[in-house]
Amino acid sequence: MFEAPAAGSTLKPADVEGHLLIVEPVEYIANMATAMGESDAIKCNVHDVNAGEYHEGILWFSKVLVSSMKPKVGKRLLGVMGKGVAKPGQSAPWMLQDATQDEKLVKAATDYLNKATAATMASPKGEDAALAAALDNLSDITA
Repeated sequence: MFEAPAAGSTLKPADVEGHLLIVEPVEYIANMATAMGESDAIKCNVHDVNAGEYHEGILWFSKVLVSSMKPKVGKRLLGVMGKGVAKPGQSAPWMLQDATQDEKLVKAATDYLNKATAATMASPKGEDAALAAALDNLSDITA
């Protein structure tokens, strides 16, 4: 009858390095308390196109990821997770590299979302001949 609330997923940038991602920044969180002290974070939902996986409620703390996604809250981003250029004495920052100009990547992401959306839609019930004929015509058009 009831289900427990979903806990946020864990997804480290290193886990998806080189992967095509559709990222939906949901919320910017300033000065979030962490084990390492306070840090800004970006909460997002991530579709990993390469792995065919969806991760909800991801928190990323990388300054470059946070600053690049903060103005994009509520939008849908397409990119490949990678590393930027390291400053002297520091690690290279994680960043989402723009994939919107690559037609093959845009098509892959669009196909992924279409498939994911179709999987959530219920089939019509019943034996209505007119409906069956209309669906057959529709499948001929989209094929």
